[in-house]
Amino acid sequence: MVKKNSHTTYNVWLLFALSACLLAGGWLMKSFPLLIFFAYAPLFALSDQAKDKESPWNHLELILLALTISTICASFFDSSDIIYNIGQAIILTLAFIGYTFVYQNLGNRVGKFTIVFFWIGLEYVMLKLPWREQFHFLSDALMIQPNWWKWNFEIGYLGNSLWILIVNLSVYFTVFKSRSINWPVLILTILLIGIPIGYSYFMLDETGIDRVEMMNLYQGVRDKDDNYSNRGELIARTAAWVSALILLLSFVKNKTNKK
Repeated sequence: MVKKNSHTTYNVWLLFALSACLLAGGWLMKSFPLLIFFAYAPLFALSDQAKDKESPWNHLELILLALTISTICASFFDSSDIIYNIGQAIILTLAFIGYTFVYQNLGNRVGKFTIVFFWIGLEYVMLKLPWREQFHFLSDALMIQPNWWKWNFEIGYLGNSLWILIVNLSVYFTVFKSRSINWPVLILTILLIGIPIGYSYFMLDETGIDRVEMMNLYQGVRDKDDNYSNRGELIARTAAWVSALILLLSFVKNKTNKK
């Protein structure tokens, strides 16, 4: 049986509309994409209301719709990409479906960071698919701001996706976890945005891993950076393995509970 969790309930359509607007703005304003750091937080709040229902699909169709809007905006409304946009939105919605399934089997031991693991793991899976060039990774929202992510040479291009999701998770705990603003977490959120950007600007002689280098590596093109060739997308690869372990544990728990 699903255990009720204490959280603040918001109107689901308000959360959807807020996320859709922020996602559209974040992708379409790539020259100053700060909105992307707040756009996924309402979807975390939507997942709160989904996880306490017997059906894991409750309200998740709104998450799918918001992510579809996101991928369409990421491609700047290119009609030739619409099938890939919808397909990618379905894949990424699995991060929230997976979280709901895991929560219903493991309960409060599962935190919201599970969604982050699943998301980054799914981006790694997308990177291994033949249609990788047609997909828009979350990191791409920061593509034309290379001075913000020079630090990612150690963890790979998808480390930017991890950064964006962690900030969004912090925004969720700041605004959506309760009716009042959590001021200490708000300060943490500001630091999570500002410190990586500030640190990057001090790395004058460094360059981060960009989308082209990542694609070259996974298409078998020899990269000039041997260290990156050896590590690959370290963060994303690790997240994929952790996600698989979490799901395996959940399936075992599910089968055990049915006996």
